[in-house]
Amino acid sequence: MMGWRIMMSLRKVRGGLRNSGLIFLAGSALSLAAACSDRSAPETSEGSAAQPQAAECGGLLSRSDIEEAFGGALSVQSTTVAAMGSEVAGCLIMIEEGINNRLNLTVGDAEDYQTRKDSQSRQTGGTRETFDAGAEAQIYNGIYAIALLEDGRSITIGLSQKAVEEEILLTPDQSGAGIKLLTERVVSRLEAR
Repeated sequence: MMGWRIMMSLRKVRGGLRNSGLIFLAGSALSLAAACSDRSAPETSEGSAAQPQAAECGGLLSRSDIEEAFGGALSVQSTTVAAMGSEVAGCLIMIEEGINNRLNLTVGDAEDYQTRKDSQSRQTGGTRETFDAGAEAQIYNGIYAIALLEDGRSITIGLSQKAVEEEILLTPDQSGAGIKLLTERVVSRLEAR
């Protein structure tokens, strides 16, 4: 949240800055935003699926969830959360391993889910698998999942394709199992809210 405020402040002063000054300020602001967004939420009871410790993404994921989901092969470098009012709208989790790898989580509604499902159905090649999370869930190519909750909310969660295909940090099976596990946990936590 603080990162967005900083970026908006930068926009206001942009007119009086030269390009090099703006780039320096933007880099500083992003570093500050990343440092602020990397803070953990207050500790909660251990083992609670609804309230993770060291929460990322507004309590929807924890660092340990990510490490566990991918068998310790991936760890969190930083997290940036986007919110709509008091609700998490999405987050970007930068992964420590590899070059510029990320895990994206977006929370939306039934219309968002249907749009993504339609878009994926038009893609040729690749794999698609239905799995048990919420009212309906599908994973594509072992790196991108969408799920629809009973109450009409939806989530999208995806891992950088190059982490699996180019850098080979994970096998396709590890990636698919990890994305499914994270999807199930986020759905469970959203349903508990």
